[in-house]
Amino acid sequence: MKKLFIFLLLVQVFFALPSQGSELSIGKIKTLTGTVSVLRGSKEIILNIGDSIYQNDVLHTSADSAAGIIFEDDTILTLGPKTELAVDEYLFAPEKGGLSMFIRMLRGTASYISGIIGRQSPESVKFQTPDAIIAIRGTHFLVRVKE
Repeated sequence: MKKLFIFLLLVQVFFALPSQGSELSIGKIKTLTGTVSVLRGSKEIILNIGDSIYQNDVLHTSADSAAGIIFEDDTILTLGPKTELAVDEYLFAPEKGGLSMFIRMLRGTASYISGIIGRQSPESVKFQTPDAIIAIRGTHFLVRVKE
């Protein structure tokens, strides 16, 4: 009976803990000026330097704000003021042949510098704007989406 009680207690404690690490970080905020937020699910979070970025995050920079993100494959993405951008897909598993990045930019300005995904598999990187999809063939580009 005592073992059953301990087992049930452990199960309860395990399920009561918040599920940390259920999603893997795909990048980090390395530079930040002003107010930058992320919409993660239905929750808006103000970001700070060192905070993680996850797949399906929607990033927002306010006026007079900017953010620099370094992804796990060393891709560098810099967001200018009044930018809204969604990281719809990110897969960096080179040991399994899994390389993919799909970014949807809704408004604002951004600078992109290719990391490992863009260098090893440029066809696996897509950057969508309201007017076009940018296929990566180089290592660096700038994009501006007007409101």
